[in-house]
Amino acid sequence: MASEKATFAPNPRLNALFDSLLDTLRTFIRENHVTHDEYRRAVAFLSEVGQKGEVSLLCDVAVEVTVDEVENNGRPGTITTIEGPYYVPRAPLLKSPCALPHRADEPGDLVLFSGTVRSSTGRSLPEAVLDLWQSDANGRYSHFNIPEAVAPYNLRGRVTTNHEGRFEIETRIPGPYEIPKSGPTGALLAAMARHAWRPAHLHVKVQHPGYRTLTTQLFLKNDPWLESDVVEGAVKESLIVDPVREQGRYVLSYDFALEPDATKAA
Repeated sequence: MASEKATFAPNPRLNALFDSLLDTLRTFIRENHVTHDEYRRAVAFLSEVGQKGEVSLLCDVAVEVTVDEVENNGRPGTITTIEGPYYVPRAPLLKSPCALPHRADEPGDLVLFSGTVRSSTGRSLPEAVLDLWQSDANGRYSHFNIPEAVAPYNLRGRVTTNHEGRFEIETRIPGPYEIPKSGPTGALLAAMARHAWRPAHLHVKVQHPGYRTLTTQLFLKNDPWLESDVVEGAVKESLIVDPVREQGRYVLSYDFALEPDATKAA
C-alpha cells in the first residue's frame, strides 16, 4: 500500500518567527564564540528546565517583560506589566464591596483596596471585572505553595464593579517572596550571583466588553526589593503605591483606565 504523504497547512507567521529566532541564535553563537562544551551545557540546562517543570518560570523571569513591552508600547490607559506564573483562572466571582477569600487565621495587615475602572477617555465602566491574585503575608500563593485543599483560591477573586465602575475589596498586605530557587532557574541565578526576590505586589487583570484586557501589578512603596526585582523591568514608577494606615488597617486607592478595543464595539 502506497504511503500517504503528510500535508501541513502553511503558517507564514510561524515560519518567519522561527527563521528569525534561528538567525539570532546563530549570530549570538558566532559573536560570542560559544564552544561545543558550552552548547552542550546549555542543552542540558534547558532539558532540566523542562523536566523540572520550570519552563514558564524561566520564561516569565527572563523574557515576559520584553513581550509585554512590545505588545503594549504606546498603549493608552493604565500601564501594563507581566502576568507571571501564578495566575489561576476561574477564581470565585464576587460583587463589590467584598473580601477576597481567605483563611480564618489569615496572617498580615488588612488593606481596603478601592478605586474606579474607566475607559482611557474617562468613561466609567460598570460591570468591569477585576481578576485579582496575590501572595499572602509570608509570600506564598494558593494553588502553588499553599495547598489548594487547605485554602482553595486563597486571596484570589474576580470582582465586579458597581454601576459607577467603582470597586471596594478587603484583602491583606502581600509579602515579598523568592521565586523557586531549588531547581535549574535558581541555579542559573546563583551562578550569575543574582538574588531570587520579587517585591511585594498585587496582581490585577481588568476586563470589560469592548476593551482590551489590562494585566498589571501594583507594587508597595519602600519594599526592600523594589529596585532589584529578579524580574528586571517589571516594576514601573506609576505602578508603585503607598497604602495609608487608618484606624487599624491600611487604605489603598487606585484607578484603572482601559483602552477601547478597535476590533470590538464598545
